[in-house]
Amino acid sequence: MERVLFAGNDYLGLAREPRLAEAACRAARAHGISPTSGRFFLGWSELHKRLEADLAGFFGTEEACLLPAAYLGGLVYFKAIAEQARTVFCDEFSHANLFQGMRAAGLEVRTFRHLDADDLERQLGSHAGPPPVVASDGVFGISGEVAPVGALAELARRAGAELLIDDAHGVFALGPSGRGVRELFGLPPNEATILGSMSKALGAGGGFFVGRKALMERLQRGSAGATPSPMPIVAACTEGLRIVRSEPERRARMEANAGRMRSILASHGIRVVSDQTPIIAMALRDAAEAERVATHFESQGIVIRYASYPSEPRANLLRSAARACHSAEDLGRLDAAVGAFSA
Repeated sequence: MERVLFAGNDYLGLAREPRLAEAACRAARAHGISPTSGRFFLGWSELHKRLEADLAGFFGTEEACLLPAAYLGGLVYFKAIAEQARTVFCDEFSHANLFQGMRAAGLEVRTFRHLDADDLERQLGSHAGPPPVVASDGVFGISGEVAPVGALAELARRAGAELLIDDAHGVFALGPSGRGVRELFGLPPNEATILGSMSKALGAGGGFFVGRKALMERLQRGSAGATPSPMPIVAACTEGLRIVRSEPERRARMEANAGRMRSILASHGIRVVSDQTPIIAMALRDAAEAERVATHFESQGIVIRYASYPSEPRANLLRSAARACHSAEDLGRLDAAVGAFSA
C-alpha cells in the first residue's frame, strides 16, 4: 500500500520540487558542497550573499542574516541582545531554541501565559530596569495556534522592548504574499526581528533573521563561528523563494487542502485546535487515544505520527499538516481512514 504523508512541515510541497533539486545540482557542480570556512573568512559565497539580499527584499527589511539552521536562532539572538537587555518575557509554549538561547546568555526568563497578551501587559507593568525583550513563536509548531502578534507588538512598543518572533512555521506559508505573521498583523517590516526557517514551507534547509540593519550586523558577527549552509542548499533556497514569489497558487492550494482536512475531521467529530494554519492538531481524549489514532492511520497508509514535544505540554494533540501537493484522492483516503476509526 502506498503511504501518504499528512505530517511534517512541507506545507507548499516544495521538498520534492524538481526545480529546487536542479538548482542544488547546478550549484554543487559549479561550487562544490561545503563552504569549508566561516562567514568572514572564506566561507561566504556569492550564492550566500544573493540569498541574504533576496530575503531582505522579500520581507522588506533593512537587512537579513543567514543561519545554517533556524534552531541556532535563540543562541545567536540572545547572546547579541544580552549587550543591552537583561530580561526576556516569553510565551510559555515557545520553541525550545528560544529558551536555550535565553538561558545560555544568562538572561532573566519570565514567561507569560500562552497566547495571553493581558498577562504580558500585567508583567511588563511591574518591570523595572533596562528595556526587556518580548519573544514568542509566531505560529506554534505543534498546535498551529497563531500568537497575538499585533498585541505583542503594541506592548513591546509601549515598553521600549525589542520584539522577537520565531515564525519558522509561518514564513512563506501565511499571509497574502507568504510573509508570515508579520504580514497577517500588518506590522512594519523592521518593527520586529523575525526568525525564519527554510526547512519548513520552503522545502530546503537553513534559517535566517530579518530586521533592522544594525541588529542584523550584530547577528551576522554572532553567527560567524558556524560554517554557512552548503552551496547546493543555498541555491535550492533561492529557487524556492523565487517560486513562492511567482506561484501564489501554491499557498491557495495549501489553504484549500487545510480547509478540506478540517472539514473531514469535523464531520467525524474530531476537534482541531486552530483553523488559521496548515498545521492541523487533533485534540483527542488523551495521549493514549492519540497514539491509537496514529497507529490506525498507519494501518490505512496515512502517515501521521504521534510524539511528545518539549514545547507542547498538551499530550492529547495529534499533529497533522496540509500540503499544497495533496490530491483529491489523498484527501479521500484520509476521509476513509478517519471514518474507519470513528465507526
